[in-house]
Amino acid sequence: MARPPSGLPPSSASQQCLKDLQTFDAELTRLGFGVLPPGGYGASQPSSGYYIWGVEGTPRQKMRALRDAAYVYAWGGDEQSCKMVLGSMRTVYKEHQKAVGTEAEDPNVRTAWRRAHLARAKPVAEMGHVMRADILIGSDIRNLKDEKLGEVDDIVLNPEQRGILYVLASRGGFLGFGEKLVAIRWSDLRATEDHELYVLDVPAKAFEDAPAVDRRNFEKTADAAWQRTLGDYWESVLQK
Repeated sequence: MARPPSGLPPSSASQQCLKDLQTFDAELTRLGFGVLPPGGYGASQPSSGYYIWGVEGTPRQKMRALRDAAYVYAWGGDEQSCKMVLGSMRTVYKEHQKAVGTEAEDPNVRTAWRRAHLARAKPVAEMGHVMRADILIGSDIRNLKDEKLGEVDDIVLNPEQRGILYVLASRGGFLGFGEKLVAIRWSDLRATEDHELYVLDVPAKAFEDAPAVDRRNFEKTADAAWQRTLGDYWESVLQK
């Protein structure tokens, strides 16, 4: 669930929409909105959410973008815009539920779907197609126990190797406020077939203890010694 930045109280005019938004956001989190059955929306559909939604965005991506916009409007005092975006969120929800089926209302079913995806996740190095950055950014990172470790916040490229060096994963916070950024080597991740989930098979505590990245001192991550420290850390926890 998105959390508003501290110290920025919403105007009284937008507090009702904020309450409605938080209630709906909590319900989406409880249900695990956006996870598809392993077979996709239906027997005639491809199993990969990437190919179905690669151009227009997955339901989770749409919902995430709308959610963040609604919070910005709510905390900016724009009640009307907040309500409009919240209405769009509910429309996306209804369309997705209709396509998936009534069984998607059961959080236990959604958990089973998600764990089935996690079990079939493959190393990112084995992905045989191109992928847009916005498919990756915002995706959940979970371990094989289905514990959510964080979300992909950004990617860091290596100009020399012309590839992704590591991803920045966030835990907590809202739109950059109060979140902890953790660097994870790209090569250590596995991707599910729908590219909605990425797997890092480490305990939640190992993720919490991982080297953090300071947005205000991002240049430090270019240092070879820092990158060795990052590599040594993940090597140690992944081997346990």
